[in-house]
Amino acid sequence: MEQVKYTQKDILERVFKQKRMGVGYDPADVDSFLDDIIKDYGAYAGRVDQLQNEVARLQGALKSSQEQLVALQKQPKPIAVAADPIVEVPEEPVVVAAPKPVQTVTNLDLIKRVANLERAVFGHDASNNA
Repeated sequence: MEQVKYTQKDILERVFKQKRMGVGYDPADVDSFLDDIIKDYGAYAGRVDQLQNEVARLQGALKSSQEQLVALQKQPKPIAVAADPIVEVPEEPVVVAAPKPVQTVTNLDLIKRVANLERAVFGHDASNNA
């Protein structure tokens, strides 16, 4: 990451040299511009601090989660022991429904649907208007 050259204080305390020849820059205009830069710089610095704190918090949460995962993986897994001997229960027969026949959509079916939609939208038979 590139290093910051000026701090807010450096920008605020900067004094520009006066030109010997000519008028030069308007000091009030330069000061106004630098004031805006200082405000922006402060906003960026605050945002960087906020994001660094968020990164530190998330890294801590990640480390904690990883430690919990390792601890859970190291725990012995419980073995289920049946108290009573296994008793077989007769299964009831499973009834499987026959698959429904597949309906084939033909061009005639589609034309009928379009005609019904035209009647619903236009309120009368659209084929008579053509």
